[in-house]
Amino acid sequence: MTIKRFTTTAVAVAALFIAVVAVAKPESTTAHNTDTIKTQADATRALSHSTSAATATVAHMSYAFKTGTSATTPASYRWASKTITYKINDKSTYYKQVWNSAVKHWNATKVIKMVPVQSGKTADISLASANSNTKKTSGDIVGLTYTSYHTTQKMGSLNVMASAKSYVYKNIANKMGYSQLDREHVAEHEIGHALGLEHADTKKSVMYYANRSSAITSTDIKGLKNAYINNK
Repeated sequence: MTIKRFTTTAVAVAALFIAVVAVAKPESTTAHNTDTIKTQADATRALSHSTSAATATVAHMSYAFKTGTSATTPASYRWASKTITYKINDKSTYYKQVWNSAVKHWNATKVIKMVPVQSGKTADISLASANSNTKKTSGDIVGLTYTSYHTTQKMGSLNVMASAKSYVYKNIANKMGYSQLDREHVAEHEIGHALGLEHADTKKSVMYYANRSSAITSTDIKGLKNAYINNK
């Protein structure tokens, strides 16, 4: 199947198969009076059942970044600061654990720092689980992220992000027999989009468009570094 991206006046859609913002001072940005905000949607396609991972859970697991390929996960956007606020808008203890683990692993890259938003403030990134409307989206989309960015405000070559909302679709994850660990990988993928990363070409990357068993790799860390450290 061919994956296509199209842009309307306000929305760019990419279909995938299966902060108090900053305590640190934002780096310099380039902005214009004509700046507007556009929104992009990135989805993750579910993959078939994995017997070996069916009973895996996030709890009590050791974690280390795996080596990816020589490729680098691309990025189109970044936040103005490396310190980014988030809020888990989910009552489910199960999904709070999924999201908290995914946040912990991205923070372990030491490229960015995601911190819980202070009470009464609006978070940069919103994280939640939901049931997908299969009448509006493909029946195999297990995760989705809406990313809003400034059209003329840039840092280096990347547009500056304005907000992001990420979801793991629990009805699809249940249907496809996703374990808790599988759902964590989806959450990591969606947070990757919320940080500005695009899809990667290698299946070893957590940002590969169809994900179930891939975690954050050196390929993804290189992409994050290019966006937040090397991007001038």
